[in-house]
Amino acid sequence: RCVAQAPATTMAVVMARPTAVPGFAPPVRVLLSDQHPGSIDRDLDGQAWRVCELFNQQLAVVKTVRNTDWLELVRKLKHPPFRTSVSLPPCTGMGMRLFGEVRTGCSGLVWNRSELDLSNAYIWPSGYMAKTEFNMTQTGELLNGRAAAMVSIEHLLECNRTLSFTDADTGEKLPMSPGGTLPFNEINWCYKGTSGLAAVFVRSTETCHLLHALGVVALIEHALGFRLPLLCLTSSSPVRPVTQEVQQVLLQEVLKASSSSCCSFMALTPRLPMDVACSPQLSDLQKLELHAKYGITASSLEAVFQKGVGDPGQFFEFISFGLRKAVEGNNIPSAREIVRASVPFVMRLGAGELGQERREQFLSEVHGMCGALAEDQEDLLVALGAEIMFQEFCAGQTKLRVERAIAEIGEWLQGATGGCSVIDLKSWMETWKQDSNSRMSSFINGKAIANRANFLVRLKKLRDAVDGESYARELYDTVLALHSPCLRFRILREVLGLNERFSRNVVHAIVCFAFDILVPRERSLFEVDEATRLEAEENPSRRRSSSTEVLGVAAPDQFSSDPLGVEARRCRAQYRAERCRKNT
Repeated sequence: RCVAQAPATTMAVVMARPTAVPGFAPPVRVLLSDQHPGSIDRDLDGQAWRVCELFNQQLAVVKTVRNTDWLELVRKLKHPPFRTSVSLPPCTGMGMRLFGEVRTGCSGLVWNRSELDLSNAYIWPSGYMAKTEFNMTQTGELLNGRAAAMVSIEHLLECNRTLSFTDADTGEKLPMSPGGTLPFNEINWCYKGTSGLAAVFVRSTETCHLLHALGVVALIEHALGFRLPLLCLTSSSPVRPVTQEVQQVLLQEVLKASSSSCCSFMALTPRLPMDVACSPQLSDLQKLELHAKYGITASSLEAVFQKGVGDPGQFFEFISFGLRKAVEGNNIPSAREIVRASVPFVMRLGAGELGQERREQFLSEVHGMCGALAEDQEDLLVALGAEIMFQEFCAGQTKLRVERAIAEIGEWLQGATGGCSVIDLKSWMETWKQDSNSRMSSFINGKAIANRANFLVRLKKLRDAVDGESYARELYDTVLALHSPCLRFRILREVLGLNERFSRNVVHAIVCFAFDILVPRERSLFEVDEATRLEAEENPSRRRSSSTEVLGVAAPDQFSSDPLGVEARRCRAQYRAERCRKNT
């Protein structure tokens, strides 16, 4: 058996390399050891070392995964069978160039080969380019001579032992040059269930790649129900565990980075959030800061807010701190998730328990954040506006404004004639001064009267909503009914506690966001956070129309909790679908 060489001292750091993260000075140093510590206190760390032993015995097979392909792979793992390809690396995991670039595929999965049925697998040696995406049918039939080039698993083991590979052009078996790396070999088989899954691995020690890999660990735990250890696997070093201690060091270094550098942590968009619920070394504020700089799971965030509900001051401090940090880093998914995670607690506690004085101070802080945003930061404005809207509703201010709006519109309806009267022309002029899109014809032909009469009915339903869910439903229906409002839009915006900073499409997005938070729906396999779920649910084959008019602006014809992000998600989904078609 091949065993990795290591110094005699236990628990010694035998390998250290800096991560390349812009904005870090000095560079982060992530310390990874290839020396087994002898005794393992943490179950997950012990599991990681046992997986390293699989590499020493050449029982570990690995699959690199493109950063953008994790959602689809997890879906396949949840609903097998499916065909996939892996590689069998040499002893200790070093000395082989894995499939794909590290930049676009920074992590992957490890399987225990002894737990897999590879009796009918297709196997090709190092250096042979099987390209199964082009040379294998959907039923598993091989094309273009790929069957003739297959070898046995014993052949792969021998090539790994002798560090030899097959020349792609001549088919000749050649020794690896000194200091070189073997090309990857390939084992393609039909995978059933989740048997044999042993670990997640990361291919570099760059901070963005490590954070992404921790997000993969959290996603797999949420979707499949078990937590995998994390390893570091590179061609130049023996495989090593990324232990719990190393992970905590990494997170502490991320906390030291400036908020402006958080975008460099993203290996893909949206990022896969980390699970920090079981990280006692981190304070609640540190967890919120990690969320703002990168992202933590919805369950981790809910646990933080759960701790704060007994103390109104602390509760508002958590929300304000998290939103402020997310805005500083322009982290839209994290800002939205803070609102989504905190709102259920706000709704359950109501107005009295949270303290009116602290609530007003908090609202002033959020309005200040809104005023500091640039014109092109509408996505962040949606999150902040939703927080304002919920706080105003819980404080009872929304109901008071609805009452005033009902009285105002009722008074106007009593004086309107629906003809070419002075009153009608005066009403149009007043509306036109506020919104130049207002049409005189609507006031002359009676359409304005009908619209405002219907709006009055909906406002009364909004006033009579008995809880958050019924309020969200009525509010959403009200917005959908307002195709091209002028006065009605301004009244509705004021009812929600929002000012002129909030445009029509932003108000529409806020209402959609609120509806998705408060109205029950089926839970998703990808519910680690909203951004991941929306990315996974986007269907590129479903045509979207932008002809639907809501609040006077074009909107997607199908519901989305984030209508402003629909187009970007659809483009990413189309890209992934196109890649998938090329590979099948």
